[in-house]
Amino acid sequence: MDDRGGSFVAVRRISQGFERGNTYHSTSAEVVAGSAAWLGKGLSCVCAQRRDSDARPSFDLTPAQEECLQRLQNRIDVAYDCSLVEHQEALRALWDAAYPGEELRGLISEQWKEMGWQGKDPSTDFRGGGFISLENLLYFARNFPKSFQDLLQKQDGDRAMWEYPFAVAGVNITFMLVQMLDLEAVKPRTLVGATFLKFLAENESAFDLLYCITFKLMDNQWLAMHASYMDFNAVMKATRRQLESELLQEDITRLEDLPSYSFLSR
Repeated sequence: MDDRGGSFVAVRRISQGFERGNTYHSTSAEVVAGSAAWLGKGLSCVCAQRRDSDARPSFDLTPAQEECLQRLQNRIDVAYDCSLVEHQEALRALWDAAYPGEELRGLISEQWKEMGWQGKDPSTDFRGGGFISLENLLYFARNFPKSFQDLLQKQDGDRAMWEYPFAVAGVNITFMLVQMLDLEAVKPRTLVGATFLKFLAENESAFDLLYCITFKLMDNQWLAMHASYMDFNAVMKATRRQLESELLQEDITRLEDLPSYSFLSR
């Protein structure tokens, strides 16, 4: 535990909502310490930092793209609210998808730590990603159950003794994608963001799909780098660089064309 009341976020392997316009800063130590404060904030510094080459003028959108962007921004703006039945049901659905046949004893339960939440109440971890981060996890579980389970159970590859926490990593991936794609701006200010909106106009679930691709790509980077919990930020940087590169390839006409899409299994 740290002095702010957070729990340790690294997972030891036994053998077998966003505020628009704000910039956060964090350290690797915060990520390791596990304060809820690092959710989103750490990755804002590590994964969403702007480079000089990103200082491009805004890109004009078609009416269809504007409409799709507005709907996605509306989703991003929804904070997780533990008093809403819809949000409670989504959280229960995530548990059922992750652990079919295992009864959840309550929305506040020590069981949630099995999934990689920092404590017994997942709602405290959604501050970095809002309700959409729960929707992303649920979409992943329902549409790519094999990949979801592989990452949840850390079934692939030569794993470190101390692994990244699955659920917390998922929330941070949502946050990173929102920042990388500049989705809180009225118009995209980067070529990557403008490119993504073309995919979004063709597929309303493009953000959720890109989330699944990114999560699996991040895990592949983790394995390739032989990473442990202190390397989480470096892995996220590498993941972002690879994802940006793939999105800007000329022959990509849909997200399913991304090289990293091939990592997913249903």
